[in-house]
Amino acid sequence: MRILLISARYLPHRGGLESVVHHIAREFRQQGHSVQIITSRYPRSLPYKEVIDGMQVTRLHFLLPDQKYLRNYRFDLWLAGLWFYFYSSQVIRRTINEFQPDVINNHYLNEVAEFTPRSLTGRFSTIPWVISLHGGDVDGEPLLGRTNKERFSRLSRQAYGLTACSNFLAAQARTLEPALQGKIQVIHNGVDVQLFAEASPFPTDHPYILAVGQLSSHKGFDLLIEAFAQEAGKYPQVQLWIAGEGQERSALELLISQNKLKQRVQFMGKVDEVTVASLIAGCLFIAMPSRREPFGIVALEGMAAGKPVLATPVGGLPEFLPVPPNRLVPPDATAWTGALDEWLHLAESGKLQVGGNAEAAAQHGWSSVANQYLRVYQQVLNNA
Repeated sequence: MRILLISARYLPHRGGLESVVHHIAREFRQQGHSVQIITSRYPRSLPYKEVIDGMQVTRLHFLLPDQKYLRNYRFDLWLAGLWFYFYSSQVIRRTINEFQPDVINNHYLNEVAEFTPRSLTGRFSTIPWVISLHGGDVDGEPLLGRTNKERFSRLSRQAYGLTACSNFLAAQARTLEPALQGKIQVIHNGVDVQLFAEASPFPTDHPYILAVGQLSSHKGFDLLIEAFAQEAGKYPQVQLWIAGEGQERSALELLISQNKLKQRVQFMGKVDEVTVASLIAGCLFIAMPSRREPFGIVALEGMAAGKPVLATPVGGLPEFLPVPPNRLVPPDATAWTGALDEWLHLAESGKLQVGGNAEAAAQHGWSSVANQYLRVYQQVLNNA
């Protein structure tokens, strides 16, 4: 099969979306399929074209002539949007002509997805088109205004098929657009089982709780810090490590300072997948205090490493996280204080449960995930 993946973001950027697209693309190629990737060229210093893991990656500017630019007297941006809407669509069309894909899969439904139907005209109009939903394209961007909501409804109806990374996200999508009933298939995200199972522990002299994710309010790291502040005195050797970057870092640093935790909480910054695996291998347990979580790939990574996961019962997490050995705690600082106290006591006495996590995670290997995408592609090809 010849597969064209169009992703809103891709390597070298790091994140859940980028990880999913990268891993399934590699799996497709390892199984003998031909794969090309089109993604956003941001920052502009990134090359227009390059080969990553043997796959051609093309980066384009996806700017639209949005009316908001005219309202704000940014005629330059409106004209730029007009130009790139034409130019980038033509590049996609030229790529389709040269690559001759059997199927096109957009990952993340935002303005980037607007360019695909514009390219699928004339003799390309019968190429099946799949949209994969990943989170913010359902519970974030469509809620920002009428234009975004209309885009979600229009493009999701046009696509031959849709996938969502959790049943929770699929239900949200159907609420936004009832016409999608029966059209969305759920494919959970995956994990590199071998990488996380065999990772060496991160070198440190202190036991630590680990949290990983973008530093944004929906990740709930403020709740975790507040809860840890209540328990830090009881467990003076334990530290809290947070890996990731984001706009909430300054606010979190202020919260840490106010609670006199500067020596107890460490920000690890942006880390790659190999470093995340090492950090997880060395931690006491994973903490995921999310207020919103379309899937929760960090929990799956913790499971693959044989670590217990303390998480909130939000989004897709309850769909794959076995309880026990893991535990679901409401996104409330008081509840998290009690849960941390219990788990730190169990960890101190060597009684924290871990059994079953690695086996459960093994069911979510990337090869299995890629095969589920391939089945969706075959279905839309059969129905085209």
